Amino acid sequence: MDFWVQKRVWIIGASSGIGEGLVHVLARNGAELIISARNETKLQELKDAYSESEIESLSLDVELRSTLAEKSEKAWNIYGGLDYVFLNAGMSVRDLVVESKLEVERKIMDINFWGPVAITKKLLEKRDANIPLHLVLTSSLSGKYGVPKLAAYAASKHAMQGYFDSLRAETYGSGLFIHIVIPGFIRTNITVVGLRGDGSQSGKMQNALAEGMDPATCAKGILKGLEKGKDEFVVGGSERFTIGFNRFFPGLMKKLIRSNPLQRIKKLRKSIFRK
Repeated sequence: MDFWVQKRVWIIGASSGIGEGLVHVLARNGAELIISARNETKLQELKDAYSESEIESLSLDVELRSTLAEKSEKAWNIYGGLDYVFLNAGMSVRDLVVESKLEVERKIMDINFWGPVAITKKLLEKRDANIPLHLVLTSSLSGKYGVPKLAAYAASKHAMQGYFDSLRAETYGSGLFIHIVIPGFIRTNITVVGLRGDGSQSGKMQNALAEGMDPATCAKGILKGLEKGKDEFVVGGSERFTIGFNRFFPGLMKKLIRSNPLQRIKKLRKSIFRK
């Protein structure tokens, strides 16, 4: 992956899951990294693991919107600019709408939508139009269709899709590139550390994620898509085809996801790939 040698890369949400997978792959392939997350201990562990690589850590909580402009300024100045920014931090809430407190749903929007927007606005101020800047947004299958018990999470990802699709159109030809990555079932702790509707931590991994793709494999798929310059692409197993299925057969898709949607999607993909 010579493509990434000396690329100035900021990974937000670097302490676990897909973000951590990106750190492992990019550190081995010569990128100049800035890694950010709330967990400073984990950031230091990653720095120590790749002590011969160019890695700087910058603690950041995307929910603290008032700090994001200053943090973005610091990240920009570390290497005198940025080439790729992975806006990857996220949180899920899994519960029925009637059981979900408004403040919990607002928290999800603050982290998954307003955080990336606030960071992007500062980067737009800083960027040099003569030097390309690539923003990489982590969306979700739930950014394409709604799923029971994921209303707030789906809303945050739908909002992100719409906002950054619009930004891409507004800035076409300006040197700003927007890439939206849609992970399928990836083996991360997002549902373990995610919330219930009352704000308590879930502590449980969904079966579909437990059986999902390894984050490092996902990271490699993401980087390959970026090397090809794709605006939007899906990384995952056969569940990625549900996006096309939803587009062409929306009525049937709605029926499939009304109850036990993950099990139904798994059965659907198995039936497709047996043929």
